[in-house]
Amino acid sequence: MGVEMTDEDLHQADFSHLRLNDMTAAQKAEMRRRYVDFVRRLAKPPASPIRVSKSAKWVPAKKIR
Repeated sequence: MGVEMTDEDLHQADFSHLRLNDMTAAQKAEMRRRYVDFVRRLAKPPASPIRVSKSAKWVPAKKIR
């Protein structure tokens, strides 16, 4: 490759044509940064724990209140 890319160039660069083995360390770091940013933006907050009510014994023909 031989050409040094600036940070702005890395942020704008398209790496879709490169295999991971062909990327420089800076390009790999940029891919990691993009992935972390993607996950941070799209991750849903953890769901609150589901409260399970105590189950009652089922008796046939008994009406539930």
